[in-house]
Amino acid sequence: MTKKKISATDFQADKSLSLHSRKSRAAARALDQRADQLPHAMVFTSFQFEEFLSQLTPRRFELLRIASKGEHSIATLAAASHRDPSAVSRDVSVLSKMGLVSVLSVANEGHGQKKIVKPIASTIAINAEITAD
Repeated sequence: MTKKKISATDFQADKSLSLHSRKSRAAARALDQRADQLPHAMVFTSFQFEEFLSQLTPRRFELLRIASKGEHSIATLAAASHRDPSAVSRDVSVLSKMGLVSVLSVANEGHGQKKIVKPIASTIAINAEITAD
């Protein structure tokens, strides 16, 4: 197995690594300043969390998992998940309203417009604290 070293130049040259680096530095600065809220993070209250869980069905989670690997059209997501494109489109709309994906309309050569689904985050972390009343 060959190991490759990644340099600061690699981070600057690669768009996704550069964005990740900028977001990480912004979060680190906020931690250093003991900010009340971290940038690039979303916090839910317990009531919002219950709604979040009720909306994140297994099929929507599967679409989110597939979409997390990069940009995909609705048709590509439908084929990858073995589902009807109209059902996938409805689920992507819900995921977009939840703030988990963004949807862009782009020109589809000779066929009008198509929707491209992009992940908002590469990771979703859930931390639960259970307290006794």
